[in-house]
Amino acid sequence: MVAPRFFVLRSGVVVTIGVAATDNGIKLTMAAEVSIGNELKDAFKQTQKWVKNGAEWLTDIEEFYRERATIEKEYSQKLKELCKRHFDKKAQKSSSLSVGDSSTITPGSLESASLVLWTDVLTQSEAIADEKLSFSKELSGKISDNIVALKLKSLRIATQIETIEEYLTTEKKKTEEEVNKCKKHYDALCQTTENAREKTEKASSEKYQAKLEQKKIDMNIGKNDYIIQLSIANRLKDKYFYQDIPEILDYFQELNESRVGILNKLLKNANIIERNSCDRIKEKLHLIDTTIEQNDPKLDTAMFIKHNSQSWKEPSDFVFIPCSFWHDDENLITKEPELTNLKKRLGNCISNYSKIEEYCMSLKQDLEESTATRKGSQDNLTLKFDGNLSSTLGILLKFMKEDGQRVKNEVEIETIQNYTGDQDMSYVEQAPQKKSKFGFLKRHTSSHEGQSSDVQSVHTVKSNHTFTPSGLFSLRRNKSVASSSTTGGRALYAYAAGGDDEVSINPGDEFTLLEADDGGWTKIQLNSGMSGLVPTSYIELTGETSPAPTQAPIVEDTTGGSKKKGPSVAPKRGAKRVQYVEALYDYVADGDDEISITAGDRIVLVQDDTDGSGWTEGELNGARGMFPTSYVRKV
Repeated sequence: MVAPRFFVLRSGVVVTIGVAATDNGIKLTMAAEVSIGNELKDAFKQTQKWVKNGAEWLTDIEEFYRERATIEKEYSQKLKELCKRHFDKKAQKSSSLSVGDSSTITPGSLESASLVLWTDVLTQSEAIADEKLSFSKELSGKISDNIVALKLKSLRIATQIETIEEYLTTEKKKTEEEVNKCKKHYDALCQTTENAREKTEKASSEKYQAKLEQKKIDMNIGKNDYIIQLSIANRLKDKYFYQDIPEILDYFQELNESRVGILNKLLKNANIIERNSCDRIKEKLHLIDTTIEQNDPKLDTAMFIKHNSQSWKEPSDFVFIPCSFWHDDENLITKEPELTNLKKRLGNCISNYSKIEEYCMSLKQDLEESTATRKGSQDNLTLKFDGNLSSTLGILLKFMKEDGQRVKNEVEIETIQNYTGDQDMSYVEQAPQKKSKFGFLKRHTSSHEGQSSDVQSVHTVKSNHTFTPSGLFSLRRNKSVASSSTTGGRALYAYAAGGDDEVSINPGDEFTLLEADDGGWTKIQLNSGMSGLVPTSYIELTGETSPAPTQAPIVEDTTGGSKKKGPSVAPKRGAKRVQYVEALYDYVADGDDEISITAGDRIVLVQDDTDGSGWTEGELNGARGMFPTSYVRKV
């Protein structure tokens, strides 16, 4: 084990380096912190290149922040220009967007809530543009310039360290030259001494012996000089490799670590600058959020209404204008043969009205459900809002088309009945020739004496009432039937319960209201204590004007009596209903595949007249068979 050597480092701390000889060379044991100088020996060139590469890399980082600052500046300028253009556009459209193109009141400097919001968005966007410009200046001045300064200082320090290494290298070479010089001088003295010895052996004299002794003395002095120079060189070599070079390598390490540490601070400062800028931008965005929250969608509507409100007079009704050369009045012609045409029109209208009314009820229910679903999702509006709205509008269009036809039929029935008064509006319909199931025409033969093969039946429609709009199809004014003053009512028509959740009623039955109208059905409790759902059109609530639903016609049966049939019933939500048809005329079966029906019968529909043959299949009192399609109507 070689004795440890002691060196004083730049930190002033004495570090002991133990040098131990091993089979593989020299093993160093250090009690100091690991460093480049201690870990790498004679690695100045590699370390110098590595440290300078790190310093040169600062150029790339500086370019990034310099270009980032340029981008932010350009963004600021473009955002400013964009805001200015849209301020100009807003100024041109402010009036038309706020109150329309032909308002009755000039808004002056007032703007709608949405335009106020848009103004705030543009204003805050301009402020964001200013903030971006400020951010650009800070990146350029506080980050990019400081990175350039860090690079220059790092390279300058590296140059100073290189100067020290150049001095140490020069001194190392001088020492090596001194050793070589001493070695050459010693070798020369040895040669001179050897020459003197040879002369002494040839001529043994005191003179030559004295010279030989002097040469030996000079040789030994040269040897001592050589050995001393070797010790000096070895000690300087150790100093060079174990103290001087490690020391300047550690300075390289300190320079590199200082550069990285300062770069860390600059990068952190860049983040702080950007974060602060983002926070200030966030504050401006919060201001926009506040204005957005104040922009109630109804405010624009209210302003538009206020500035476009004007007196309005309902257009006058259409009136009958007689021909200029044929003086006539506005009354219907109710004598024969014109009366027969009115009878036929009335029968067709009543039949069509029932079908259309039922379809309208179904569409109205679908519309109400779709509207309820849409309004329930308005608190969570998304860009998919158009799906529900489009679906609702599709149903609305269908409803309006069908309801228009319903109104036409309703008015036609009302007009004919008002002008014909109590006249018998019976109409005789010719039964069609039936087509057999095999596609051949079937000849009808009378099975009753005195009856012809062409069976006829009479359907009498009484006109002792008029159709009046019931509000059944009101779309936008969904008012609850129940109110604080309405707690009960009475039944207008008889209704037989068709399910466990329904209750049967008879005309005149009084009840207490439990639940208001929900899609054409109302929940009541009879005085007997029974409760359940009944059709809303079959009842009258206390405190309401009576002609609620469309009244059904009075149908005369074959015995001469009359009975009130209730109006069509709205389908219950989710209910699967059996389809019924109601007989308009009497028909006597003329074959095994037919059934007899009487006007007013409620028949279960088995097979509709889908092939246009004029015959429908149904079931009545357990019997199934066919009957003329024109003799019934769907209910």
